[in-house]
Amino acid sequence: MDIHIRRGLAEAWALAGAHRNMLAVYVAIGVIVPFLLLSSEPIFSLRTMMAILSDPWTYRVGGSITGPLYLLAIVAVIVAGAMQAAWSGLFAEMREGYLSEIMFGMVAGFAYLLANLALAISFGLIAALPLFILGPQAMLGGSDAMMAVLAIYRLAITLVGSWVAARFCLAGAIMGSRGSLEPVSAFAESWRRTRTAQARLFGFYLLYGLPYGIAAGALIVAHGAIILNNAPGSFAETLMSLGWILLFALYFLGQILIPAGFYRTSEPAATASEIFA
Repeated sequence: MDIHIRRGLAEAWALAGAHRNMLAVYVAIGVIVPFLLLSSEPIFSLRTMMAILSDPWTYRVGGSITGPLYLLAIVAVIVAGAMQAAWSGLFAEMREGYLSEIMFGMVAGFAYLLANLALAISFGLIAALPLFILGPQAMLGGSDAMMAVLAIYRLAITLVGSWVAARFCLAGAIMGSRGSLEPVSAFAESWRRTRTAQARLFGFYLLYGLPYGIAAGALIVAHGAIILNNAPGSFAETLMSLGWILLFALYFLGQILIPAGFYRTSEPAATASEIFA
């Protein structure tokens, strides 16, 4: 049992071709709906953020922070639910329909989200422990050598976090393929299945995130330039919103299809002819 990157990507591409209509529906649920919800909150507007950064003493956003946090939680559940529903549809021998998949996805997605949140908090606390021991004075008022050590430490933590994420990359696909609402065993299974391919997966996901980071940076620069030179609600700004939706849609599809393809390759004795017969 091993995971080969090229074969996994081929499986992902085959899955995309075989289920393109279903994936389009879940892109609408997992990308377009959250985008519209977040667009309704002023604090998530790039125009608002730029105004606050340019003059924080003049531009303020009124209201409680509870509303934006509540909206973020709703959006996170919708996205995770759409991903789980998509995995359920991809791996089903006979699909039961969108309603059944969405109902499963919302429950499984919430559990998957909580498991990821628990892992992120635990990892963050462990990573921050040495910083707590040093104290704020050492970090803020330390020597140049201390600043260099802290920078290296942050880089090391980022790399370790990426490696951990690569080891758990199959967990969501495992939950969806088995119709499981319990995430712990899926995370444990992902850790086991990625053991022999952890270096390949780690390198792949580092490279995989690079073009998205470059594209997001380019969109921020272009969107910022349009905001500075156009009135709110202009046609050019609307086009930038479509650009963001397209980028998020591509990333969303990658987050579904690539783990699904890797999961297929990790199955013992699985072949393409057996999978797509």
